[in-house]
Amino acid sequence: MKKPLDLFCQKIDYSFNNLNLLEEALTHPSLSKENKSKPNYQRLEFLGDKVLSFTIADFLVKKYTTESEGDLSKRQASLVSGDTLSEIALEIGINEVIKISKGEKNLGGYTNKRNLENALEALIGAIYTDSCYDLTKKFIMDFWKDRLNKDYNPPKDPVSELQELVQMRTKQLPEYVIEQSGGFDHAP
Repeated sequence: MKKPLDLFCQKIDYSFNNLNLLEEALTHPSLSKENKSKPNYQRLEFLGDKVLSFTIADFLVKKYTTESEGDLSKRQASLVSGDTLSEIALEIGINEVIKISKGEKNLGGYTNKRNLENALEALIGAIYTDSCYDLTKKFIMDFWKDRLNKDYNPPKDPVSELQELVQMRTKQLPEYVIEQSGGFDHAP
């Protein structure tokens, strides 16, 4: 009988040379706090986020050769959003192999959107660290292909929609006051 991580690797079509990287990518920070010697996914998540962003940007620039930077940014934001990442994480079964603490488990950690997206980015970072960019790109293209090949208009963010509406009605640009901001670069 195959172990869950073996089945997971089969599902994602990637065999790790260094299984410690896979273990790290699938370890929630709450578990590493309980077990001080166990690394968690945060460092690999940082790397995976950058590799994913670059790969998606590269694809979009090559596919949409006449689009503006603004439209490309909107497409990219949608493709690397928390919603997209957590959907893909569920599709590949990260929720079945992620390692979390009892406290996190009690909070619904196996299906927590943030945990899923972080672990997926960490998995991308782990594949990159374990192999090379080409194999990492293959992984991304395989699991994003349906979304990448879907031809749709770039999504509009709420601020752009508001600005267009105000300009249409008043012929002036709205003035913005930012009271607070936070989050990740790809999902502020």
